[in-house]
Amino acid sequence: MNIIIIGILFILAFVMQYAFTFIQMKSFKVSYGKLRRIGRVVIGKKKGAYRAGAIVMMAIDDNNKVIATEYMQGTTVFARFKKLNSLNGYYIEEIDSELCDEKGLSKSLKNSIVDGVTNFKKIMNGEEIEMPKSPLGKLADKVKVSS
Repeated sequence: MNIIIIGILFILAFVMQYAFTFIQMKSFKVSYGKLRRIGRVVIGKKKGAYRAGAIVMMAIDDNNKVIATEYMQGTTVFARFKKLNSLNGYYIEEIDSELCDEKGLSKSLKNSIVDGVTNFKKIMNGEEIEMPKSPLGKLADKVKVSS
């Protein structure tokens, strides 16, 4: 009897996680669509294993000037996109870690902004952006090296 209750709770938690993730992805799509209508969009991310991660999206004009910025920061599926006006008006090439420190941005938000700027520069130079390996992929590499 107890195992049935545990199974039902496990399934309920899984369904709730799926629903909250769906809502969060909808928030991403709405924010991206809104920014995409006003310009090109630069996206940066910083994963957080034990601390808050962040995703930042910056709409830029034809001269690479930031028009609008939105970010999502948090550790749970309850995080939503918020406006960030402190980078508006800057050229994307001049945004760096020091500017983010001057603006008083958190470490994960600063790292995601720098990631977005780095991605933009790589794409403009014709380079490809290398996707980081998943935890399972990293584990497989360690097993390969050990063998």
